[in-house]
Amino acid sequence: MILALYPSEFLESGFVSARSIYRNYFTQVDVKIAKIRVMDLWAVFGWTGGGLCALYVLLPFLVRFYPWIAHRIVFLHFVEHPKVVFKDLKKPESFGLKNTRNFYLDVDDESTIGVWHTLPGNAGDQIDDNDEFWEKKLQEGQPIILYLHGNSSSRAQPHRVELLKLLSKLNYHVLALDYRGFGDSTGFPSEDGCVADSYFLYKWVRKRSAQVPVIIWGHSLGTGIGTKLTKQLCDNGEPPDGLILQAPFTNLKHVSKLHPFAALFRFLPWFDWAIVSALDRIGLHFKTDEHIASVTVPILLLHAEDDFTVPHELGELLHAEAKRVRDITSGNIHFVSFDKKHKYGHNNMYRSPELPQHIINFVASLKR
Repeated sequence: MILALYPSEFLESGFVSARSIYRNYFTQVDVKIAKIRVMDLWAVFGWTGGGLCALYVLLPFLVRFYPWIAHRIVFLHFVEHPKVVFKDLKKPESFGLKNTRNFYLDVDDESTIGVWHTLPGNAGDQIDDNDEFWEKKLQEGQPIILYLHGNSSSRAQPHRVELLKLLSKLNYHVLALDYRGFGDSTGFPSEDGCVADSYFLYKWVRKRSAQVPVIIWGHSLGTGIGTKLTKQLCDNGEPPDGLILQAPFTNLKHVSKLHPFAALFRFLPWFDWAIVSALDRIGLHFKTDEHIASVTVPILLLHAEDDFTVPHELGELLHAEAKRVRDITSGNIHFVSFDKKHKYGHNNMYRSPELPQHIINFVASLKR
């Protein structure tokens, strides 16, 4: 069949060898296959590009009509850090935390929360496993920090663990919880549910800590939870001693427009109608700029200039709004900005050599 491609007189002349015949034939076949593959590749690109364009247009509408999508994007409680997936949260030592115990608190019928309690670095090495030992430690005078993490993963996410280590080295107790639905805590997260879990732990700590200073520390989404919690505590006459907000924001609507995930969508004319309204419909607001007006205790704001998850400008706006709306008799508010050259971003502020002194100064300024 291959020889039929060549004229008989051409073959008889001896100019074409069998090897060259086969080589030329398969070269022609390869060219045809290559052309087909290029055409298939363009078809794949066409279908993929068309699909992405359709998704780009349709996703806001999907969020509008299925607002549970927005809920999962906000909390991301089902996403776990790769370094945590195969480790046991019941064993904080496996994450490099010394003198830390894991325990659980039943908040309500829906929520049982997992908590880590890390002792101050100067607590010594004589550690007992019983609850009474740990609870008595809370009465010994070292300040207590209630750490409220941001969205996704659990209390074991690496940057959170590094912050717990730092705070322990500064000789503070640290209690870090996973809100309902996060980590090994039961239930399903909501704005009020996360605040309720945090409130329950705060009350648990206060009951066992006598007059020891208690500071609430929120990071990212935890700043919205922490500020709302502190507002409620101040309103109820049971305020903490201070509030630290790391990478804070004004409210969830502002974040939804400035978050990198929204960058491709916020220019669509139906963005507010589709996405922002979905947050209202599922009761997610995190109106820190409103709640902070009722916070009467001293506040420390911490924000990195190169934070692209919660832009630095939102921290500045919150600082300005807090100074405007808080009562003149409220505690001081201080804003610390970290230069972008350090590349701390959203999660790595614990690396800052200046951070410990800022914390020490703030805690030392608190009055009991």
